[in-house]
Amino acid sequence: MILICRSLRHSRSLIKNATRSPMSHDASLNAFFNALIREWPVAHYHQSDTTVSSQHRLPGGYFEIPGRADTSLLVPCRFRARTGRHLLTGPLMLETGDQRRTIGFNDAVEWCLGLPALQKDGSPEALESIKQRVHNSIRNLTASHSALSDRFDKLFQAPLSFMEAEQALFSGHSIHPCPKDRGNMSAGEARDYAPEYGNRFPLAWYSVHRDHLFLRHADGTDLDAAIEPLLDAEPDAPIWRADLPGHHCLIPCHPFQHDQWQASASLRAMMDAGTLIHVGHGQSHWGATSSLRAIYSESAPWMLKFSLTVRLTNSVRHLQPEEVVRGAELCRVLDSGPVRRWIESRRDFDVLREPVATGLRGREGNILTETLVVWRDNPFLGAAAENTEVVATLLQDDPRSGESRLVQRLRQAGLDATQTRDWFRRYLDVAVGPLLEAQSRFGILFGAHQQNLVLRLDGVWPEKLYFRDCQGTGFTSVALERLGDELGSLADDSENLLPDDLGIRLFCYYLFINATFNVMSSLAAGHLTSEDVLIQTLRDWLLARLDEQPADTRAIHYLLESPELHAKGNFICTLRALNENTLDDVFSIYHPMTNPLYPEA
Repeated sequence: MILICRSLRHSRSLIKNATRSPMSHDASLNAFFNALIREWPVAHYHQSDTTVSSQHRLPGGYFEIPGRADTSLLVPCRFRARTGRHLLTGPLMLETGDQRRTIGFNDAVEWCLGLPALQKDGSPEALESIKQRVHNSIRNLTASHSALSDRFDKLFQAPLSFMEAEQALFSGHSIHPCPKDRGNMSAGEARDYAPEYGNRFPLAWYSVHRDHLFLRHADGTDLDAAIEPLLDAEPDAPIWRADLPGHHCLIPCHPFQHDQWQASASLRAMMDAGTLIHVGHGQSHWGATSSLRAIYSESAPWMLKFSLTVRLTNSVRHLQPEEVVRGAELCRVLDSGPVRRWIESRRDFDVLREPVATGLRGREGNILTETLVVWRDNPFLGAAAENTEVVATLLQDDPRSGESRLVQRLRQAGLDATQTRDWFRRYLDVAVGPLLEAQSRFGILFGAHQQNLVLRLDGVWPEKLYFRDCQGTGFTSVALERLGDELGSLADDSENLLPDDLGIRLFCYYLFINATFNVMSSLAAGHLTSEDVLIQTLRDWLLARLDEQPADTRAIHYLLESPELHAKGNFICTLRALNENTLDDVFSIYHPMTNPLYPEA
């Protein structure tokens, strides 16, 4: 109680100061250096900076990254987070001996890429590539800020609907060297198709001979029936249906990917043979969600997730055959007796199902990954879309101050330190509890990173969790024991039956390090409560569940008892030019980090 009261007094003081003295926030600088500092533990943190003249003194703590020839890069830190995501700021400085000079972010990136540790791990070509990707990311983020700056008050302080929240996520991954690089997507294409610009666009429609159609669907789901409501919204659909050749069906294509299909030699051969025909474009009533390749329409019962031939963060965004079958097969698991009864008992939890996957097969019957599409349930229609938002948008930092949307919304609601702790407990119960239960009871591993967690809010309080992205679902041996026949061939077909230790580590990275730890660092950086209080709250919450979980408690023991946890290495993945989706050993890009929940951390 004493700790809470002290935290409350401290919070009120800092809130007052923060409100009066806002500071600008550089998302590119924060994402780059948070990734570098986490993955290459060569940076030293200094609490204060009183040994130099006031002209070059840094305003508080800072990280020192040592380089060559007695030169170090100094990165000022407004909030140092035990949970892993620091709030960093400028001015960056180069220090040589007792001399300091300021340095711009672009020059600092180039300086960092000359560090021996990075040069040892990356080829000259890879180092040049990452530099260009960082510059592309900065350019894209600058353009996003320019387009959205007149709406920042709404984006960070007002209630948002599902689509408003999806399209409010403009900064990208908060711990990544180049979060907004879009590879081969041009600036014009980004304005047409990227979520932050809020534009609507049409589907391209094709007619395909069914012999060249790849189809996977759940029991009771029919492709033609799934397509009908999408076609009903297209004025030209009667003409397309009337002209449909025998044994053909209509399929949708993303308009960006339409251009890729037209340029593909294998698909051009099918077009020349008449087995694949572009019939036209529809109405412009679709928009990109935060993931870019998943699109939404306020009038459609489905969201569509496409393969896109563009590199985002760590991979070219082509769906893989072993991924797309997971949605349809997972429906069988979710409908099995024990899992169905469990979901029905959790009125605060649901899974957005993906019962259909389509694509094209080449002449030899091979699946063409650039054509794959997943059909996802869309419950966010009408009033159901209100006050429903992805966690990544809640945690996004305001460029004007560095305070997250979550912090600003809770402060607007008048939450004090005790109520903020209560909010965090509610988040744990609603957003973390059901996913941890799925792992413990059934061996189901939901890949629950920030962009896969959608919260329906009662005011500012978490009320219900929707999990999305069945491609990120895996299983441990517990699933074989508990689900047996219901699991069927899913683990074999989808290649997502993981060794237990690996599965637990990946599951904990997504749900805890990527999502929950970032909730904690966001609340603490906004001075609504202390990070120590949040860490203890999470420890107590996990300990309470040790007695409640009926089966596999290895994830909880890993979180509470391991001195180190393992986090994805976004910097090293970028440096090595790896495609995360096609790695033989996905754990090779993970690295250890100090576990803030470990008592001696």
